[in-house]
Amino acid sequence: MLQYIIWIISFITLWLIIVWLNFIYTKEETTKTKKQPKITFAIPAYNEEKTIIKTIKSLLKLNYPAEKKEIIIVNDGSTDKTEQTVKKFIKEKENIILINQKNNGKASAINTALKQATGQLFAVLDADSYVEKESINHILPHFENKKTGAVISRIKIDKPKKPLEKLQYFEYIMSNMLRKIMTNFGTLSMTPGVLSVYNTATLRKAGGFSKDKNNMTEDLEIALRLKDKGYNIYMEPKAITYTKAPNTLKSLWQQRIRWSRGYIYNHIKYKHMFFSKKHGIFGIFQLPINALAIILLVINMSIITYNLSNNLFQFILRSLTIHNYFITRITDWPTLKQLILARNVQISIPLTIAFILSLYLMTFAMKYFKESIKKNYLRAIAYMIIMPYFTAANWITSIYKEIKRSKRKW
Repeated sequence: MLQYIIWIISFITLWLIIVWLNFIYTKEETTKTKKQPKITFAIPAYNEEKTIIKTIKSLLKLNYPAEKKEIIIVNDGSTDKTEQTVKKFIKEKENIILINQKNNGKASAINTALKQATGQLFAVLDADSYVEKESINHILPHFENKKTGAVISRIKIDKPKKPLEKLQYFEYIMSNMLRKIMTNFGTLSMTPGVLSVYNTATLRKAGGFSKDKNNMTEDLEIALRLKDKGYNIYMEPKAITYTKAPNTLKSLWQQRIRWSRGYIYNHIKYKHMFFSKKHGIFGIFQLPINALAIILLVINMSIITYNLSNNLFQFILRSLTIHNYFITRITDWPTLKQLILARNVQISIPLTIAFILSLYLMTFAMKYFKESIKKNYLRAIAYMIIMPYFTAANWITSIYKEIKRSKRKW
């Protein structure tokens, strides 16, 4: 039974990788534009006194006309010195507005900025993120298409130092690769806070960001709503932004619980799009794959964990009860013929093929984004060993919390 489950999981993995790689190699139409519309940059801030000035400075340094930039900072009831820090910095600076409001959540802060926005485009930027100076110019051509709902940037971890940050650095390379694949596929449905740009009129027509305080991922919700209304979302690889990564296991775990629970919550909210012909390949293919991927990950990692635990238990038990078993097992390596003829070859072959193709996708991602393979190969190994278990455990916890209806915490 086990080998059949592994075969199914491996077959789906192989098929997805082959399909995705095919779309990576699809030639893109390059669009240029001379238009320079006014852009409103919204920065929602809660207790961001240490990072927000660097965020504002990165916007001021953008290679874009100053008179075409409007920066609105919404201080969402910060209890630190965010307000004073921003006030001091923006003194005598034009086109920068500070709005203070009672703490009401990130979505509310963005909506406050949206009400005041005078730009044709509306860009959301987290207060701990920084933008490369040409990012906006790379994003603008996508808005030549009237069906463009949003364009997101390529996110990188800013100056990773700790092992956990370096692990996430590589994880973000793979996330960007998947977003690029989904862009080519026409199924991208996420607009992270690390610089996502919207058509202001389209965003207002859609109703702005969700006012539902139970929704912990307002950026995913608005992306799904735009897809529901027939708009396209793109990732622009040349538009690069940097963000701070959680540097402790506890903070990373809490972040991913919030993301996972928000993912579940919003996919349930937009369940009417699943298998919907109206929503094309996004409804028929991508949304079911989103759900299936989680299920397969949890099943696969549970099976692997069970087998490893069971084999370890049997090894320890026999080592304690059978004379010389321990020495015999660690010194008596099987021959290649024995390995090939072993029963578990039914499991090892598909897993090996899937592993090799996954490795190829990782190498391709690093080359595509011009990342150093030499610097990232150890991160890649750590990613392959650690993240599947971490992610599976995170999903199991998130699913349990959603079923139990545990209180949602930011």
